[in-house]
Amino acid sequence: MAEIHLLSDEIINKIAAGEVIERPASAVKELIENAIDAGATRIQIQIEQGGKKKILVTDNGKGMGAADLDLCYLRHTTSKLTNADDLFHLHTNGFRGEAVASIAAVSKLTITSATQEGESGRIVVKGGEVIEKEDIQASRGTSFLVEDLFYNTPVRRTFLGSETSECSRILDIVLKTAISHPEIRFDYKVGDRTVFTGVPGELRSRIAEAIGSKVAKGLLPVDYTEAGVHVTGYISPTTETNGKRNHQFLFMRNRPIENKMVSKAVSQAYEPYGAQCKPVTVLFLDMPDMEFDINVHPAKREVRFANGNLVFLVVTHAIRDTFTKDLEAHSPIIDLSDEFMGSPASVSQTAPAQSTMPEMPGTIETPTQPSFATPAQPQNDLPWENPFQQAKPYATSASKPYAQPVKPATTLSDKKSKYDVSDDVQDLFSLPEYGKIISLEPDHSKPAPPPETPWAPPSFFQIANTYIAGEDSNGLLIIDQHAAHTRVLFEQAMESLQNNIMQDSQELLFPELIDLSKQEKEIFRNVDEQLRKLGFFVEPFGGDTYQIRSIPSALPLSRAAKAVHDFLNDVDEDDTKNDMVKFQEAIAKSWAKTNAYQAGDKLKPEEITALVSQLMITQDPLKSPFGSPTLMRLTLEELSKKFRH
Repeated sequence: MAEIHLLSDEIINKIAAGEVIERPASAVKELIENAIDAGATRIQIQIEQGGKKKILVTDNGKGMGAADLDLCYLRHTTSKLTNADDLFHLHTNGFRGEAVASIAAVSKLTITSATQEGESGRIVVKGGEVIEKEDIQASRGTSFLVEDLFYNTPVRRTFLGSETSECSRILDIVLKTAISHPEIRFDYKVGDRTVFTGVPGELRSRIAEAIGSKVAKGLLPVDYTEAGVHVTGYISPTTETNGKRNHQFLFMRNRPIENKMVSKAVSQAYEPYGAQCKPVTVLFLDMPDMEFDINVHPAKREVRFANGNLVFLVVTHAIRDTFTKDLEAHSPIIDLSDEFMGSPASVSQTAPAQSTMPEMPGTIETPTQPSFATPAQPQNDLPWENPFQQAKPYATSASKPYAQPVKPATTLSDKKSKYDVSDDVQDLFSLPEYGKIISLEPDHSKPAPPPETPWAPPSFFQIANTYIAGEDSNGLLIIDQHAAHTRVLFEQAMESLQNNIMQDSQELLFPELIDLSKQEKEIFRNVDEQLRKLGFFVEPFGGDTYQIRSIPSALPLSRAAKAVHDFLNDVDEDDTKNDMVKFQEAIAKSWAKTNAYQAGDKLKPEEITALVSQLMITQDPLKSPFGSPTLMRLTLEELSKKFRH
């Protein structure tokens, strides 16, 4: 008896569903793309319980007649191609021929559709089997109602995230698709609550609706072509520091895609401008049909390029070309070429005209080519002195200017040595009529300076405003100030959340206004209570604008807005409120990371002492809540080995 046998259609459909429909967001993506391919100008999405209970996608496209309704839920049926060559010349949102069939295999799917000619009907499929079919009257377009997703594959349902997490993923799909098609109206609801509305318009307006108007206003337009690759869209300037990981959008002919090489190209283009630069990018790629393949992934998330290195270079060049154009457009250009020829300098139209000084009486001979030479300065010939050493008996008059009367010197060399830099020198740049003359004679009326005290090194000090170093009984101790402070704040936050204790906060005299993106607003709704316990009081101000009323007492006001943005971006959306401890840990980690000292922050001596003391009494002082080490020690033996021959 043969051990190899054919699988049933039921098993085949469930396998396909596992590849194409990974979660509710996958179903929403496929249905939205079908609506776009059907020519819809308005798409409405409504979900319940993160899409697990209900997904409703309605469009006003061309619709389907009775014959198409009988075929649309079957595997490998399509209206997008007729032969194999069409796979490489698709102008729709891709093709797998398994999307609707995969959804129907793991849910109860109700399809209602009507054409412009008035032909309409409804079909109900459950687990891949038709259970109901009827002719009804309906408006032009198609409606897909997905209920009880993964009801017959409970294992897959178990591995789904929380309701908040799945809603956020669906919102991400809606926003990406809405940005790629600003000419289509989008309405996204969670239950009866409207989360996103995209009004038909231009691309920048759609970006403002999706990400925020403040960010959209500052974006720079991209339009660059090289070697047959065309890059268009918008990118943020190099000064943007509030860009988020979900604020980088990449499209291939209006299809949202993912590609690690292109993402790396964006990072490399912004790399020279520092790690604090967090760009917002909306890039559209276009190239000949045979140079890319959109169907390499079952869910059409990824794209493969025939020449990935070329695409990498073109994207990098496109971004840097945009920076260059922006710099040229907003930088004044001053032409000094004529000044060296003896005539007034000519200034471009972008620079304001310079007024000329009136001529002074008398004649002054001016050389045709003025000399800009400066007196030669001694290079590296100053003797090094230990600042902590006691003053030597032969100290100059500069080191002890008021010890005794000084006989007026007859020559400059007698008066000062070439290394002597005293503050009682003639101001050579002042004029007598302005009354700013400093006497060359010593001023004996000044009080004598206090006696010098021996320098005592602190127990801990900063290195590069990033690390804290000090000596202990075993050797040299080096502490990462960010990791250490994160550990301290994490345990403080956990104590506040678990014991319902409000942390100290400072109320702002003038509330600070910030704009939250659609994703940030959804996350804020779920963590607002925890934010208040940790010292943040943020409330809606209207639309996408919120006002910060109070912040943690130790947080500088200048970092308030960035702290809120970073916190909402860092909260782990996969953590569910059903596991309260895990949820509290996620909140505490994000809050600690946001409010901790950053690399480059200069700390006062008392802040250094307090941080070291607080770290040593934490439950786990050796590592941060993210697992990275907080400190390291170089023992005396290790130091001795470093200096042995």
